[in-house]
Amino acid sequence: MRYKKTQRNPFIVIILLVLLVGLILFIKYMLPENSLAKIENLAPLSTPTPSEFTSYTQKTVSKNERYDIYLIGDSMIHAFGPRGGRFNEALSGAHPDEFFEIVNYGQASQNIEMLPERLNQEVQADHDLLLQPIINGDPELIIIESYGYNPLSHLGTEAGLQKQTEILTQVMTTLTRKFPNTAIMFMATIAPDKNTYGQKVTNSDAAGRIQQAEERVAYIKNHIKYAQDHNIPLINAYEASLDSTGNGNPKYINPDDNIHPSDEGLIFMADIMKKRIEEEKIFQL
Repeated sequence: MRYKKTQRNPFIVIILLVLLVGLILFIKYMLPENSLAKIENLAPLSTPTPSEFTSYTQKTVSKNERYDIYLIGDSMIHAFGPRGGRFNEALSGAHPDEFFEIVNYGQASQNIEMLPERLNQEVQADHDLLLQPIINGDPELIIIESYGYNPLSHLGTEAGLQKQTEILTQVMTTLTRKFPNTAIMFMATIAPDKNTYGQKVTNSDAAGRIQQAEERVAYIKNHIKYAQDHNIPLINAYEASLDSTGNGNPKYINPDDNIHPSDEGLIFMADIMKKRIEEEKIFQL
Protein backbone atom coordinates (compact mmCIF):
# COMPACT_ATOMS: atom_id res chain seq x y z
CA MET A 1 0.00 0.00 0.00
CA ARG A 2 1.37 3.40 -0.89
CA TYR A 3 1.22 6.32 1.53
CA LYS A 4 0.27 9.72 0.26
CA LYS A 5 2.84 12.49 0.88
CA THR A 6 1.64 15.07 3.37
CA GLN A 7 1.50 18.57 1.93
CA ARG A 8 2.84 21.41 4.20
CA ASN A 9 0.60 24.42 4.46
CA PRO A 10 2.74 27.41 3.31
CA PHE A 11 0.73 29.82 5.50
CA ILE A 12 1.61 27.88 8.67
CA VAL A 13 5.32 27.98 7.78
CA ILE A 14 5.18 31.72 7.20
CA ILE A 15 3.38 32.29 10.52
CA LEU A 16 5.98 30.24 12.40
CA LEU A 17 8.85 32.19 10.79
CA VAL A 18 7.19 35.49 11.70
CA LEU A 19 6.75 34.35 15.30
CA LEU A 20 10.38 33.24 15.50
CA VAL A 21 11.69 36.54 14.13
CA GLY A 22 9.41 38.42 16.52
CA LEU A 23 10.71 36.43 19.49
CA ILE A 24 14.31 37.16 18.51
CA LEU A 25 13.62 40.88 18.15
CA PHE A 26 11.78 40.95 21.49
CA ILE A 27 14.69 39.34 23.31
CA LYS A 28 17.23 41.64 21.69
CA TYR A 29 15.49 44.99 21.98
CA MET A 30 12.73 44.76 24.56
CA LEU A 31 14.23 42.90 27.54
CA PRO A 32 16.42 44.85 30.04
CA GLU A 33 20.16 44.39 29.60
CA ASN A 34 20.52 42.51 32.87
CA SER A 35 17.81 40.07 31.81
CA LEU A 36 19.57 39.52 28.50
CA ALA A 37 22.82 38.86 30.34
CA LYS A 38 21.07 36.25 32.45
CA ILE A 39 19.72 34.55 29.35
CA GLU A 40 23.09 34.61 27.60
CA ASN A 41 24.98 33.49 30.68
CA LEU A 42 22.92 31.75 33.30
CA ALA A 43 25.90 31.22 35.64
CA PRO A 44 28.21 34.24 35.51
CA LEU A 45 31.58 33.78 37.19
CA SER A 46 31.94 35.71 40.45
CA THR A 47 35.10 37.68 41.25
CA PRO A 48 37.23 35.56 43.58
CA THR A 49 37.81 36.97 47.08
CA PRO A 50 41.54 37.69 47.69
CA SER A 51 42.98 35.23 50.16
CA GLU A 52 43.98 36.24 53.69
CA PHE A 53 47.66 36.24 54.65
CA THR A 54 48.82 32.88 55.99
CA SER A 55 52.57 32.62 55.50
CA TYR A 56 55.37 34.94 54.46
CA THR A 57 57.95 34.34 51.75
CA GLN A 58 61.04 36.42 52.36
CA LYS A 59 62.03 38.95 49.73
CA THR A 60 65.53 39.99 48.76
CA VAL A 61 65.98 43.56 47.56
CA SER A 62 68.06 44.00 44.43
CA LYS A 63 70.98 46.42 44.24
CA ASN A 64 69.77 50.03 44.40
CA GLU A 65 71.20 53.53 44.67
CA ARG A 66 69.18 53.95 47.88
CA TYR A 67 67.15 51.79 50.24
CA ASP A 68 64.02 53.12 51.91
CA ILE A 69 63.25 51.53 55.28
CA TYR A 70 60.00 52.19 57.15
CA LEU A 71 59.85 51.73 60.94
CA ILE A 72 56.36 51.10 62.36
CA GLY A 73 55.46 50.85 66.03
CA ASP A 74 54.85 52.70 69.28
CA SER A 75 57.11 54.95 71.38
CA MET A 76 59.73 52.19 71.74
CA ILE A 77 60.58 52.56 68.03
CA HIS A 78 59.73 56.27 67.97
CA ALA A 79 62.66 56.74 70.37
CA PHE A 80 65.05 56.32 67.41
CA GLY A 81 63.92 59.68 66.04
CA PRO A 82 62.28 60.64 62.73
CA ARG A 83 65.22 59.51 60.57
CA GLY A 84 66.27 56.43 62.52
CA GLY A 85 69.01 57.94 64.68
CA ARG A 86 71.19 55.18 66.13
CA PHE A 87 69.75 52.62 63.71
CA ASN A 88 70.71 54.75 60.72
CA GLU A 89 74.17 55.23 62.16
CA ALA A 90 74.66 51.48 62.66
CA LEU A 91 73.48 50.50 59.20
CA SER A 92 75.22 53.32 57.32
CA GLY A 93 78.41 52.85 59.35
CA ALA A 94 78.58 49.18 58.41
CA HIS A 95 77.85 49.91 54.74
CA PRO A 96 79.31 53.36 53.96
CA ASP A 97 78.96 52.96 50.20
CA GLU A 98 75.18 52.55 50.42
CA PHE A 99 72.48 55.15 51.10
CA PHE A 100 69.74 54.22 53.58
CA GLU A 101 66.68 56.43 53.97
CA ILE A 102 65.10 55.59 57.33
CA VAL A 103 61.54 56.81 57.75
CA ASN A 104 60.18 56.42 61.28
CA TYR A 105 56.38 56.10 61.50
CA GLY A 106 56.54 55.11 65.18
CA GLN A 107 54.28 57.17 67.41
CA ALA A 108 53.91 57.45 71.18
CA SER A 109 50.72 56.10 72.80
CA GLN A 110 49.78 54.09 69.71
CA ASN A 111 48.44 50.55 70.07
CA ILE A 112 48.03 47.75 67.54
CA GLU A 113 44.32 48.50 67.06
CA MET A 114 45.25 51.84 65.50
CA LEU A 115 47.67 50.39 62.95
CA PRO A 116 45.28 49.46 60.08
CA GLU A 117 43.95 53.01 59.96
CA ARG A 118 47.41 54.50 60.44
CA LEU A 119 48.61 52.83 57.26
CA ASN A 120 46.44 55.29 55.35
CA GLN A 121 47.25 58.44 57.37
CA GLU A 122 49.95 61.07 57.18
CA VAL A 123 52.28 61.19 60.19
CA GLN A 124 53.84 64.32 61.65
CA ALA A 125 57.20 62.74 62.44
CA ASP A 126 58.79 66.03 63.43
CA HIS A 127 57.79 69.71 63.52
CA ASP A 128 59.02 70.13 59.92
CA LEU A 129 58.59 66.56 58.67
CA LEU A 130 55.19 65.35 57.47
CA LEU A 131 55.31 61.76 56.22
CA GLN A 132 53.00 60.52 53.48
CA PRO A 133 50.77 57.55 54.34
CA ILE A 134 52.66 54.27 54.48
CA ILE A 135 50.36 52.75 51.90
CA ASN A 136 51.38 55.45 49.38
CA GLY A 137 55.09 54.84 49.78
CA ASP A 138 57.59 52.61 48.02
CA PRO A 139 59.76 50.99 50.74
CA GLU A 140 62.36 48.29 50.25
CA LEU A 141 61.97 47.13 53.86
CA ILE A 142 59.24 47.51 56.50
CA ILE A 143 60.01 46.74 60.15
CA ILE A 144 56.93 46.27 62.37
CA GLU A 145 57.58 46.60 66.10
CA SER A 146 55.33 44.80 68.59
CA TYR A 147 53.31 47.70 70.06
CA GLY A 148 53.77 45.66 73.23
CA TYR A 149 54.21 48.67 75.51
CA ASN A 150 50.67 49.83 74.69
CA PRO A 151 48.62 46.69 75.40
CA LEU A 152 44.87 46.45 74.80
CA SER A 153 44.13 46.37 78.52
CA HIS A 154 40.48 47.33 78.03
CA LEU A 155 39.87 43.95 76.36
CA GLY A 156 41.51 41.76 78.99
CA THR A 157 44.67 39.81 78.30
CA GLU A 158 43.23 36.82 76.44
CA ALA A 159 40.93 38.84 74.18
CA GLY A 160 43.62 41.49 73.72
CA LEU A 161 46.20 38.98 72.50
CA GLN A 162 43.63 37.47 70.16
CA LYS A 163 42.90 40.95 68.78
CA GLN A 164 46.63 41.57 68.33
CA THR A 165 46.89 38.38 66.28
CA GLU A 166 43.85 39.28 64.16
CA ILE A 167 45.18 42.75 63.40
CA LEU A 168 48.64 41.45 62.51
CA THR A 169 46.98 39.18 59.95
CA GLN A 170 44.93 42.09 58.63
CA VAL A 171 48.00 44.31 58.35
CA MET A 172 50.15 41.62 56.73
CA THR A 173 47.36 40.92 54.23
CA THR A 174 47.27 44.62 53.31
CA LEU A 175 51.04 45.07 53.11
CA THR A 176 51.86 41.91 51.17
CA ARG A 177 49.19 42.77 48.57
CA LYS A 178 50.25 46.40 48.26
CA PHE A 179 54.00 45.75 48.39
CA PRO A 180 54.58 42.28 46.89
CA ASN A 181 58.32 42.93 46.39
CA THR A 182 59.00 44.66 49.72
CA ALA A 183 60.83 42.83 52.51
CA ILE A 184 59.03 42.74 55.88
CA MET A 185 60.48 42.01 59.31
CA PHE A 186 58.98 41.94 62.81
CA MET A 187 60.75 43.42 65.79
CA ALA A 188 60.40 42.54 69.48
CA THR A 189 61.67 45.49 71.49
CA ILE A 190 63.71 45.36 74.73
CA ALA A 191 62.24 43.73 77.82
CA PRO A 192 60.91 45.80 80.73
CA ASP A 193 62.45 45.63 84.19
CA LYS A 194 59.55 44.25 86.22
CA ASN A 195 60.90 45.63 89.49
CA THR A 196 61.14 49.24 88.35
CA TYR A 197 58.74 49.46 85.40
CA GLY A 198 57.34 52.99 85.15
CA GLN A 199 58.06 53.85 88.77
CA LYS A 200 59.17 57.39 87.88
CA VAL A 201 55.95 58.19 85.99
CA THR A 202 53.20 56.04 87.56
CA ASN A 203 51.80 55.63 91.05
CA SER A 204 51.83 51.84 90.96
CA ASP A 205 53.18 49.85 93.86
CA ALA A 206 55.62 46.94 93.41
CA ALA A 207 52.85 44.45 92.62
CA GLY A 208 51.27 46.83 90.13
CA ARG A 209 54.57 47.43 88.34
CA ILE A 210 55.14 43.70 87.99
CA GLN A 211 51.62 43.20 86.65
CA GLN A 212 51.99 46.00 84.10
CA ALA A 213 55.37 44.71 82.94
CA GLU A 214 54.08 41.15 82.58
CA GLU A 215 51.14 42.34 80.50
CA ARG A 216 53.54 44.06 78.11
CA VAL A 217 55.76 40.99 77.96
CA ALA A 218 52.71 38.92 76.93
CA TYR A 219 52.15 41.14 73.89
CA ILE A 220 55.83 41.12 72.94
CA LYS A 221 55.92 37.32 73.17
CA ASN A 222 52.74 37.04 71.11
CA HIS A 223 54.38 39.21 68.44
CA ILE A 224 57.38 36.88 68.46
CA LYS A 225 55.14 33.82 68.18
CA TYR A 226 53.22 35.32 65.27
CA ALA A 227 56.47 35.93 63.39
CA GLN A 228 57.68 32.39 64.05
CA ASP A 229 54.33 30.82 63.11
CA HIS A 230 54.13 32.78 59.85
CA ASN A 231 57.76 32.55 58.72
CA ILE A 232 58.39 36.29 59.17
CA PRO A 233 62.04 37.25 59.84
CA LEU A 234 62.34 38.39 63.46
CA ILE A 235 64.52 41.00 65.13
CA ASN A 236 64.46 39.73 68.71
CA ALA A 237 65.83 42.47 70.96
CA TYR A 238 63.51 41.25 73.73
CA GLU A 239 65.29 37.97 74.48
CA ALA A 240 68.71 39.51 73.90
CA SER A 241 67.98 42.20 76.54
CA LEU A 242 67.09 39.79 79.38
CA ASP A 243 69.47 39.55 82.31
CA SER A 244 70.49 36.37 84.15
CA THR A 245 67.24 36.36 86.12
CA GLY A 246 65.03 36.61 83.03
CA ASN A 247 64.22 40.25 83.68
CA GLY A 248 64.85 43.28 81.47
CA ASN A 249 68.41 44.56 81.87
CA PRO A 250 68.21 48.03 83.49
CA LYS A 251 71.16 49.38 81.50
CA TYR A 252 69.05 49.33 78.34
CA ILE A 253 66.20 51.27 79.99
CA ASN A 254 65.96 55.04 80.39
CA PRO A 255 66.22 55.83 84.14
CA ASP A 256 64.12 58.98 83.67
CA ASP A 257 60.94 56.94 83.19
CA ASN A 258 61.98 53.26 83.59
CA ILE A 259 60.10 52.44 80.37
CA HIS A 260 61.77 53.59 77.16
CA PRO A 261 65.21 52.68 75.82
CA SER A 262 68.23 54.48 77.16
CA ASP A 263 70.82 55.64 74.65
CA GLU A 264 72.71 52.41 75.37
CA GLY A 265 69.44 50.58 74.74
CA LEU A 266 69.01 52.29 71.38
CA ILE A 267 72.57 51.38 70.36
CA PHE A 268 71.89 47.81 71.49
CA MET A 269 68.65 47.58 69.50
CA ALA A 270 70.21 49.20 66.42
CA ASP A 271 73.06 46.71 66.39
CA ILE A 272 70.64 43.76 66.57
CA MET A 273 68.52 45.27 63.78
CA LYS A 274 71.58 45.70 61.56
CA LYS A 275 72.82 42.16 62.23
CA ARG A 276 69.45 40.56 61.50
CA ILE A 277 69.10 42.48 58.23
CA GLU A 278 72.54 41.24 57.24
CA GLU A 279 71.81 37.66 58.35
CA GLU A 280 68.60 37.56 56.33
CA LYS A 281 70.43 39.06 53.32
CA ILE A 282 67.59 41.54 52.83
CA PHE A 283 69.77 43.82 50.68
CA GLN A 284 72.23 42.67 48.05
CA LEU A 285 75.01 44.87 49.41
